[in-house]
Amino acid sequence: MKVIIEILESGTYRDQAWEGTFLSTKGELRAVTPSYAAQLIGQAKAALYLDDHGEMKFA
Repeated sequence: MKVIIEILESGTYRDQAWEGTFLSTKGELRAVTPSYAAQLIGQAKAALYLDDHGEMKFA
């Protein structure tokens, strides 16, 4: 299961150690693991994406 986040800071990211890096720009939506989402949110590099009803979205 992955959660959807909104990238707040453009840059290069890596969700899993065995996966390649990916380039994201500010405002882009990405599906990442919950642990990586928590890490990016804690660093103020991403925000949890909520739909129009205020609910989390999963991929």
